[in-house]
Amino acid sequence: MSTLTKVLIVLLTVFSLFLSGIVVTYVASADNQRKAADELRGQKQRATELKLKADRDLDAGIQAAKVEKDKLDTQIIALSAQITKLQADLDAAKRENAQLVQQGASLASAAQASSAGEKEQRTLFQAEHQKVQSLEADRINREKELAETSQTLLEKVTIIAQLDDKVRQLTQENQELGTRLNQYLVQYGKIAAQPPTTVPAGSSLARPVPPIAAVSPARETKSIALNGQVTRVDFPNRLAEISIGAAGGVRQDMRFHVIRGDQFVADIVILEVWPDTAVGKLDLVKTGMQPQVGDKVATNL
Repeated sequence: MSTLTKVLIVLLTVFSLFLSGIVVTYVASADNQRKAADELRGQKQRATELKLKADRDLDAGIQAAKVEKDKLDTQIIALSAQITKLQADLDAAKRENAQLVQQGASLASAAQASSAGEKEQRTLFQAEHQKVQSLEADRINREKELAETSQTLLEKVTIIAQLDDKVRQLTQENQELGTRLNQYLVQYGKIAAQPPTTVPAGSSLARPVPPIAAVSPARETKSIALNGQVTRVDFPNRLAEISIGAAGGVRQDMRFHVIRGDQFVADIVILEVWPDTAVGKLDLVKTGMQPQVGDKVATNL
């Protein structure tokens, strides 16, 4: 064989081996490419599915966003109206605040004037309070003097009542002696003697000494309806003071009935009368009863 043929055979062998390697490499690469293509195809399909899902989610999101936008638009409109109202309220509040500030300034001025007046009134009040205290002390002293005077007066009235009893007793004895004298004079045919008088016979005020029945304190008072109450009782001396006097129509020798509830307690025969009070002697005191301060007195039962 020639050298060229040998070279060609060697080259053909090398080329065959090279071609076989290429074929093997190509086959292996084709399998890999097929697998890659299949994998890419699957990824594409999954991507497509994801895209469709994303499109559906996007549409749903757009719808939800539109609904939310509509809601927010409604809320924005409501809030805008509320803001407008609040702004109007704020303006009104500012105007009212300005008026209140002005009124506060006026009230502060009035308060200062009132404070000055209050100080003056407090000064006047303190002065008047001192006067009242002075008058109260004077009133207490006068009440003490009045109580002492009333006590002295009651004592004097007691003495007068005792003297009055003695005068009445002597008058009764005198009347009895006069009656006996008249009986003796009539018996012997002489002129009856006139009863003794309290003043000389020639006086225009001369009047006979009345008999006991005439000076009895049972003066008619049924036609006069006077009412009062017992204000003081001196039971040991059988004297009582009542709450009405000459200004109410009380006169000496009037008889008042002392009443407690529906019960008769005693009678009071007036001895001395003052403008607002009167003092009398207790008479016909009911057994087991005793006049007390606060009991009612009346001329008529």
